[in-house]
Amino acid sequence: MCNILFIDDDAFILSAYQRMLRGSVYQACYLQQPAQLWQQVYLTSLTIVLADQQMPGITGTELLLQLQHNHPAIKRVLISGDLTLAIEQLAPELTLDAALAKPCSKVALLDCLQRLSGGLTATT
Repeated sequence: MCNILFIDDDAFILSAYQRMLRGSVYQACYLQQPAQLWQQVYLTSLTIVLADQQMPGITGTELLLQLQHNHPAIKRVLISGDLTLAIEQLAPELTLDAALAKPCSKVALLDCLQRLSGGLTATT
């Protein structure tokens, strides 16, 4: 089973992701405070982190770059309302495994997770 983490400062968006994954094979956690990522005891068991670009105090790209340096095996997905601009502003050393436009559809999200999790089927 995948251990997936969504990071977004908007509780409504996190709730939407939770609803999208209901009935799927994916086991996810949801984090509204990006700074709390480093306090999570399960951090080393995560396989995929999906982070919103626009958050207070840190951008998704900054957070994913830190994650890449500290936990390179975790797959990194950027979610942004302006994906073109976010990708143009990426640090050259950041490698993303995927990027999703915000808002993303359930189909796009499940497709992304399936590709990154080694082909797990999206439903139970």
